Amino acid sequence: MYTNENVNIKSNIINNIMLQMSVYLDAVTLDILQKVIEEQFVFLNVERITTLPAKVDTSTEEKNNYLIDLYRLKKSRLAKETMDQYIGAITRLITQVDKPLTDIDEIDIDYYLRYYENRNVKNNRGKNQASTCNNERRYLSAFFTWLRKEKFVTYNPVECVEPKRERRKPIDYFRPGQMEELREGCITLRDRALVEALRSTGARVGEIVPINRDDIDWNTGDVTILGEKGGRYRVIYLDEVARYHLRKYLESRKDENEALFVWERSPHNRLDKTGIRASLKTIAGRAGLKCRVYPHKMRKTLGMQLKNQGVDIGDIQEILGHSNPNVTSRYYAESTPDTLRDVRRRAAA
Repeated sequence: MYTNENVNIKSNIINNIMLQMSVYLDAVTLDILQKVIEEQFVFLNVERITTLPAKVDTSTEEKNNYLIDLYRLKKSRLAKETMDQYIGAITRLITQVDKPLTDIDEIDIDYYLRYYENRNVKNNRGKNQASTCNNERRYLSAFFTWLRKEKFVTYNPVECVEPKRERRKPIDYFRPGQMEELREGCITLRDRALVEALRSTGARVGEIVPINRDDIDWNTGDVTILGEKGGRYRVIYLDEVARYHLRKYLESRKDENEALFVWERSPHNRLDKTGIRASLKTIAGRAGLKCRVYPHKMRKTLGMQLKNQGVDIGDIQEILGHSNPNVTSRYYAESTPDTLRDVRRRAAA
């Protein structure tokens, strides 16, 4: 049993009970159990027994596994991909720095991030980009912030290590001609419906997957979704073109699956993120497109279109579901070649 000396005894007991019961109970039941225990503890004073023999030492691995398991439990509402990124970063850290997570300091973090930057050099793959290193730093920081809030540590050592300066790449978006080429690569009704849905909504690929047929308001084109990041509900929009091709696709289907997009072969399961990415790649291959083609590029394309149409930055943030306005502001800092040519023409007139 792991004990955190910085946390009161009640919190330690609750954490240990919740962690052990997580094997047997689902998330909803665990929440109820935690509330019941906390309510009962309000009326109790708990003191640590100090007359027992010396405590048994817990190994570094056991301590770290306890904290990782507790993090998974306490942060169970995180998206699976987000959780995997955080735990992956922590696992890589403790593989390189063989210390309890509660003893890791800024020197350890700085050492690890330098290792992470250069870890592929020996395989002749070059250094990791600054953005990749900063993502790893961000994942570590999220975990250590949680440790601090839970009083396992007194400060977040990652905050003491500055992020790397990034060279901002231009936003990667589809030009109008490329969108037409992509449409020409569609040979099935699902192909075209998928392309138009991604184009019109600008939704994240993980937000498209859970949509069901009945979620769409066919009169307005509104679809209420739970945002993949931030956990907030928002409304995305299917324009008339997208609705037209979606109707044709849905009317052609013989399956009874409620999902908006399904695999074309039996048993016609819901199309997942991997399936959407693969479908788009296949369409691009047929079209002979030389540029990179991936679902998130549709999202960037919508952002650039809205910006070029003079849409307010706050509205773009709401449409795209950005929790951080700094992400949206990148669209306003970006000028398209057409915009720059127009400026030069007006300046020369």
